Amino acid sequence: MRNFCSGSRSSGRLAAAVIAAAVVLLPGLAQAQQATVVQRSFINLSFEEPNLQTAGCRVYIGEQYVPGWTTTHNPFGQQNVGGCVAPSGFVPGELARIIELWRTPRTNAGLTVNARSGSQLAELNAEQLSRISQNVCLVQGDEIQWRFSHRGRASATTQDRMRFLLGPSPIVEVGTTNSGAGGVITTFQGSATSAAGPNGWRDYQGTFAYAGIGGTTDIGFEALSGTATTGNFLDDIQVVLKPFVELAGGTYETTEGVTSGLPALRVAGQLDSDLVVQITTSSGAGNPVLGVDYTTPTGTSTFTVRIPARSEPYHGELISLGLTAPANTVFDGSRVVGLQLVPDDSRYFTRSSTQCGAAGVATSAWTILDDDVDLSISKSVSPANARSGDNVTYTLTTTSNANARINVTGAVIRDPAVTGLDCSAATPTCTATRPALCAPDHSLATLQGSGMVLPEFLPGEQVQLRLACRVTASGVAP
Repeated sequence: MRNFCSGSRSSGRLAAAVIAAAVVLLPGLAQAQQATVVQRSFINLSFEEPNLQTAGCRVYIGEQYVPGWTTTHNPFGQQNVGGCVAPSGFVPGELARIIELWRTPRTNAGLTVNARSGSQLAELNAEQLSRISQNVCLVQGDEIQWRFSHRGRASATTQDRMRFLLGPSPIVEVGTTNSGAGGVITTFQGSATSAAGPNGWRDYQGTFAYAGIGGTTDIGFEALSGTATTGNFLDDIQVVLKPFVELAGGTYETTEGVTSGLPALRVAGQLDSDLVVQITTSSGAGNPVLGVDYTTPTGTSTFTVRIPARSEPYHGELISLGLTAPANTVFDGSRVVGLQLVPDDSRYFTRSSTQCGAAGVATSAWTILDDDVDLSISKSVSPANARSGDNVTYTLTTTSNANARINVTGAVIRDPAVTGLDCSAATPTCTATRPALCAPDHSLATLQGSGMVLPEFLPGEQVQLRLACRVTASGVAP
């Protein structure tokens, strides 16, 4: 947009919307989506990734191809039996720390096995009794709910046994046959129950309180029995913790009228039901007025934000607060709105979603940048008292308000001929706070015609044009 500074008035202000060449946006938005986010729940809960596609196939596959999961299995040659669709980079025979995955239905030794959830499952006993696990960020006082489904492989009478562990400490030991018989053998922490499920599976669930100091902790499953190469099918796992919720940035800067980069929440963890959090706003520097300079979803300084439940865990996604900063045509400078996420440890933790163990961002300063510019133009002659026939120096000064914080693009300085003053022989001279401002054409014909165009006019800058003119009417001054 061009901004016209007409010289036909002795002085004046022009407030106009401009395109900001260096507007600073929310530091959290684009960066937040790229940041490393702590893991607050299990991912790839039913081993559906990688998608093996071919029913009845199975793989020994390196842990790097199975999102979320690691294993203690010693390096062993990768295998693809039955034509699984393997991920890019998978090489049969290549040594890797393997996890055994089946795509079901798969028939083995005359017995058909179906996954408990989805189409795929893991077998703990690949080529040795081993452990598979995930690293989850825990905090002191966590109440952990868990569930998983377990099934024996080879026998309807002899149980395959395994343990569910937090670090080296067992939570529960279970045993299940291939018909789903069995149950909890020993509960080491909290409570645990089981119930028969379909297709020979047994479902286990329980809770326990985490007594540690917090930090990234290995939570996993370890085979105790079965042969080295067969046993302990595992599927449909979930570890439920209170989610981490925080403001996505400690500071925000957005321009009024702009809808991107506005303050948001960042969430990590599983939500089985909607979570409602409370936000409060306050007036800071520049005295922003609610309903004028910014709006909230309810029109009040305290409001709630609903974070919807979903089947997959949140992993650093941003949730809008529903704030806006409406555009106007008034030069009102920058204004700062204080934001606070009201804590509620009974439902969520205000903890860092990017650094396990660190405090979360609970307060933030949202700076609303003005999208209007304040340009002033003034004219003077020297000497001030001139008579007809006198020569005078005519000065045209254009200034951008230093407090605007907005870069004007395409401002036009235009000064039509003034009655009583003859500048037809003048060659305008230009001085400015920045030499580049004098580079555009500023000839007399341009100034009195289409105008001198400034590609960029920064806050606090000034352009001064001087012309040698002659007074044609007694006592005339612009």
